[in-house]
Amino acid sequence: MASSNNWLLVAVIVALFVGVVVFGQVGADKDAKLRRDGIVASGRVIEARQTGSWVNNNPVLELDLEVDRGGERYRATLSAMVPQVNLAAVQPGAVLRLRVAPDDGSRIVLDESWAR
Repeated sequence: MASSNNWLLVAVIVALFVGVVVFGQVGADKDAKLRRDGIVASGRVIEARQTGSWVNNNPVLELDLEVDRGGERYRATLSAMVPQVNLAAVQPGAVLRLRVAPDDGSRIVLDESWAR
């Protein structure tokens, strides 16, 4: 009886692992597509805040941006992992290259070489 429960536990763990990997890949694919097909824009950093999350020893920051998309200006917030060596690039006042979804101005990705 105990061994049949072990197989169930293993199956659940494997299913969760596969789900996490697939879900992560779907998000990465969307960002890559937006970098390829999105509208070129720029964003001036208004504020940069740490979220408390880290990816490969690099902080995930929440950036408040003033986005300029072809003369149209608006505010947006972006969460992004920033390599430690590039933290100076996201200080308030810095201007970043962005890509914006044509149908949703709040869907933004960094288009900097270090942000891929």
